[in-house]
Amino acid sequence: MLEKIVGLSLQNYAVTTSLESLVQGYILNCKCENKSPATIDTYHRFLKCFLWYCRACCYPDSPNKITPNNIRQFLLYLASESNRWGIDNPSSRSPACQATVNHYYRVLCTFFNWLKDEDLITENPVSRIKTPKIESKVVKALSPKEAEALLNQCSSKTCLSVRNRAVLMMLLDTGIRVSEISNLQVSDIDLKTGSFLVRRGKGGKQRVVRIGVKAQKALWRYLTGYKHGESEYLFLNRSGGRLNDNAIKRMVRQLGKKANIESVHVHRLRHTFAISFLRAGGDVFSLKYLMGHSTLYMTQRYLKSLSAEDAIKAHKRFSPLDNMEVR
Repeated sequence: MLEKIVGLSLQNYAVTTSLESLVQGYILNCKCENKSPATIDTYHRFLKCFLWYCRACCYPDSPNKITPNNIRQFLLYLASESNRWGIDNPSSRSPACQATVNHYYRVLCTFFNWLKDEDLITENPVSRIKTPKIESKVVKALSPKEAEALLNQCSSKTCLSVRNRAVLMMLLDTGIRVSEISNLQVSDIDLKTGSFLVRRGKGGKQRVVRIGVKAQKALWRYLTGYKHGESEYLFLNRSGGRLNDNAIKRMVRQLGKKANIESVHVHRLRHTFAISFLRAGGDVFSLKYLMGHSTLYMTQRYLKSLSAEDAIKAHKRFSPLDNMEVR
């Protein structure tokens, strides 16, 4: 009799629990699984956007009634709508790129898989939808002249300039993610060896990364002459608090505009590190470790880009028509 009562109450719970409360439960589960703060933040933001769309379209509030077609319509909305979420936000004023749509798809798949594992739904509606394709694009890195022009924008001796130069040089010399550099602590740095510990990379994995002597000098100058406050974090804002991801992204974009370089963003600095590392003779397996990739698939993109750039340079030297005596 007790089993019947418990089974009935759980069944009613699955039927009546709203999508919003289930998202809250999923985020709590992610915290219990000790997922990284950056991962949890992304899951939360993406699922909040999905909830907004469900309410806007008057979708059923029961997860069992969400259909594959509902998911398809949401993904189409992402890929085609130029003013998403009903807010005036620069990041949502144009249709989402293929990579972003793919990311939303994977987050929804993970969320509904969790609901199924918890016996809150009988079938994952996302499982019937093919994974959105992502076009393979050639990764564009900064040229040496562009990297120099960018660094020249913070060549003065002010506290802000010294900090910004140290941040840029670490990004260019290590390729670490913006979330990883913003969470670095002073105790993670060993200036004697030029190495530092990335405590929590993507997927919660740790790794040790090295910076070269030029970046070491920039970091030493920042630490000895300009870092103030009692914060444990390495890079600080004007108020003495942690220099967060958004502040670093904004700083890099602004410096790029001052240097008159198009499309400068933190991920392009990561691309620049990877391409430069390979061109200098580094191997793809070391690069995979240094960048914190879980598989070689992501790392091999840089090999393709390197091949493309080198092929263009080779063609300038060996163009068939340019080497013929024709007019």
